[in-house]
Amino acid sequence: MSINDFNSKAMFIVSNTAQIEMFKRIIEDIKDFEIKFINTEVFSILDEMDGLLNKYGFDYENVDNWSMDLIHNILGNDHPNIIISAHDQSPVDILFIKAANELGLPSLTVQEGLLAVTRFVNKSVSDKLVYMIKMSLRMLKLILNPYRPFKYKTSRLKFELEYGRGYSYAYGHGDSSKIALFGDNTKNMLVSEGVPPEKLVVTGNSKFDNLFPFKDPIKKKGFREKYNVPLDKKVVLVLTQWFVESGVWSAEQRKIFVGEIVKACIDLSDVQLCFKLHAPHESEADYREILEDLPLSPLIYTTEPIHEIICMSDVVVSVSSTAALESLALDKPVLIINLFDDEGALLFKDGGVLYVEKADMIQSALEKLVYHPMENVDWDKMEKFVRDEAYIIDGNASKRISTLIRKMALKEI
Repeated sequence: MSINDFNSKAMFIVSNTAQIEMFKRIIEDIKDFEIKFINTEVFSILDEMDGLLNKYGFDYENVDNWSMDLIHNILGNDHPNIIISAHDQSPVDILFIKAANELGLPSLTVQEGLLAVTRFVNKSVSDKLVYMIKMSLRMLKLILNPYRPFKYKTSRLKFELEYGRGYSYAYGHGDSSKIALFGDNTKNMLVSEGVPPEKLVVTGNSKFDNLFPFKDPIKKKGFREKYNVPLDKKVVLVLTQWFVESGVWSAEQRKIFVGEIVKACIDLSDVQLCFKLHAPHESEADYREILEDLPLSPLIYTTEPIHEIICMSDVVVSVSSTAALESLALDKPVLIINLFDDEGALLFKDGGVLYVEKADMIQSALEKLVYHPMENVDWDKMEKFVRDEAYIIDGNASKRISTLIRKMALKEI
């Protein structure tokens, strides 16, 4: 049986622009499929989602009603041969995967970001008790979160009451047929947590496929000129994350984080400090407000292509972002700052980075990486970490994922 023997259709479930970009490259290798996107983030970044989906000419539908009846109607009307998501434990993804299973449709989850080293997996009786406490606190945070609109809060609360007790919210423990993973480390972790190994496929990720051109030193100079960054400065790039908007940090913690980095850079006169925000969730205005009382004026980037900004940098600073892994893949010295016990930061601790947990250690670490990177970066550890976390960065991850989609749609696996 060939893929042309039936109407081959893939349905992609997305909730942010990064997922659209990740899937776009994969779709280029399944051009014989009919493609449909389901946009589930309509409560806060609808304009950005609509804009990108229209830019790429994708057929899509916006969903703001988290109900099984609606999802069954969508699947019944569109008749996809496979469901692809970037998450298996967020509410709408859970419902689509559940509905696909009920209809006998294969579902693939494509890992979109790094996983924390230590994770809560809701399995034992004691786990469930802890889960109930954590859920109550999480719902309280959600209700009080000013960055989430009222309709999102009511939809989320309704989902939790109806389905929440059945899910651990530990990525990888959902009900999708297969999961396409970044690397072997993630697979080993999930297997140790009880996920069946036959469900896990190490493919690498399409977001790493376009890294090669950004290793070119000539491009570094070109991007400096493009963004009007002095060629004689050392660029320290801070990759931020939407911790405040997602309820992980308070606004005060973000202020402390930014302030301590600025403080560490004050005496480094030949350093240009830059911030790349996690658009569209983070607001430039929030950072401008923090910086207006500080003695430096860093450059702030929002929607500019992240690989261009990383390429022009000399040192990258982060807490735990996937972009920090991409920076390592581009041979950039990385400083991980973990002031608030972020579990994701621990993943990088032995990955050839400099790692600090105290604010008074930031300046010294930056000086080491800015002025003496060769002596202070464990390049062998860095290379191994990238391989273990991101598999083979050979430009073919999207092809490996698209091949998996094709085989699952044909029910060959």
